[in-house]
Amino acid sequence: MAVRDRVTSPVALALPTPRPGHVVRSIVAPMVARLRAGFDGIRRPNLAAPRHAPPFAPRGGPREGPVAQFPVPSAPLPSGTGAPVRACAFVFIANLPQLMEVYGAEFALHASIEIKYRLLTSFVSVADADLAMLRHDCFLLWSNPAFPVEDAQARQGASARLESLLTGLGGMPVQLRDTRALVQLHVGWSDAPSPGRMSQAEVELRLWAAQPAPDFQLAQTEGWQRLYREDMEVALQVSDALHARRLAIEWHPVVGAPAQAAAFAAPLYHEARFHTEGEPHAAAALRSELFMPCLQRLGLVRTFDHLAAGRVVRQLRLGGTVRLGLSISAQSARRDHWWASLMVLLRREPELAARLVVEIAGEPTLPDLESVRDFCLQLQLCGCRVAIKHFGGDSGNLAAAKVCRPDIIKLDPVFIRRAREDRFGRELLEEMLALCGSFAPSIVVDGIEREEDIRMALEAGAEWLQGCGIPAGAPLHEGTLARGPGGRA
Repeated sequence: MAVRDRVTSPVALALPTPRPGHVVRSIVAPMVARLRAGFDGIRRPNLAAPRHAPPFAPRGGPREGPVAQFPVPSAPLPSGTGAPVRACAFVFIANLPQLMEVYGAEFALHASIEIKYRLLTSFVSVADADLAMLRHDCFLLWSNPAFPVEDAQARQGASARLESLLTGLGGMPVQLRDTRALVQLHVGWSDAPSPGRMSQAEVELRLWAAQPAPDFQLAQTEGWQRLYREDMEVALQVSDALHARRLAIEWHPVVGAPAQAAAFAAPLYHEARFHTEGEPHAAAALRSELFMPCLQRLGLVRTFDHLAAGRVVRQLRLGGTVRLGLSISAQSARRDHWWASLMVLLRREPELAARLVVEIAGEPTLPDLESVRDFCLQLQLCGCRVAIKHFGGDSGNLAAAKVCRPDIIKLDPVFIRRAREDRFGRELLEEMLALCGSFAPSIVVDGIEREEDIRMALEAGAEWLQGCGIPAGAPLHEGTLARGPGGRA
């Protein structure tokens, strides 16, 4: 029997009672009912366009083939009271309802089978003993030789083992014939007993615990399926570029304001900005300003930020004294499994951490200020600097500046544009610089595009500047970053 067909006997399928106020939960129940029924006679609900969070991968995807149905026991299995407990992780496919709604029920079931296949081939030694499927969107994985975890490790917060699950299972998109999409995975620790020893109540409890609490408000919008497809196409382009080594970095310096029109002072750091490099006859290159909003709407941004961090750290490892900036979404600004190995690295190599600046991009609302604060604090304890981007723009992140106590605040480019217009705009820029000075020691005026912008920023009291209008001046460390405008690497 092929490994793909070795289906672990799942415990009884049972739906948890939806959490109050969590609209996403109400999506899952009708979906699973259709999965049980073989997806015959589906009448789809009117779903809103939620946020999601899948990984990236190259073309080729998984294998095609007939979609098999999972066996469902007719009654709960005996309770596992007193059974020996192994370290156990859960894997939850959080965007399975959206995949079904946009790409069809067959594709959604195929996505579930594919994640199970990846678990069986990479993280499982004995299928029946190490893996169980609670529902088509939820799996339990017990510690085994292919996924060794000590019980003490399973009780820690961020875990490199769970980080390996996120990156390993999400390394490729799901593909069925000509349709491809990326899956959103949510993982964590569970205290489940061994497979086949859970009661109905224990199944419901694990399903309840596995579902991620949404940190967003669902918007009841018409035609969200079309936007979802368009965003997913952009995400797949970024994924393909990444794995084909066509994702390039431009280094944008944050320079010290020149004294009396002299040369710019040495850069505070160089910010990494990503863009795709198109192939011949391919679509135009995508810059981060264009694809990041798509990833944020889909929830893919967490995987991209994780991979971007790896690229920046590799540049830091080349040596020298140059500080580099990593820009991440506010969705990623939380201390969890995605950053487990990075945090270990920064604590182990403080000289490397001292040259890393982590920029947190502004959003209309930060998902969880307490999580963002803890994330920033851990970075600063490791020796990194923390910056808040787009301060004062439409997103309005005053609360983040008060809670996170950043080392650097970057004003939204809108302020330098307003300063070009009239006296009121110039006064506003000056007042914003004074306000930011009470939150962080270093303030950056972003969006410099011309010499006039430099003059106005200096008159307002700016000490640090950034933008495409900054002349190429500060030399970068040879062998670390390429010379020239933007510092390609």
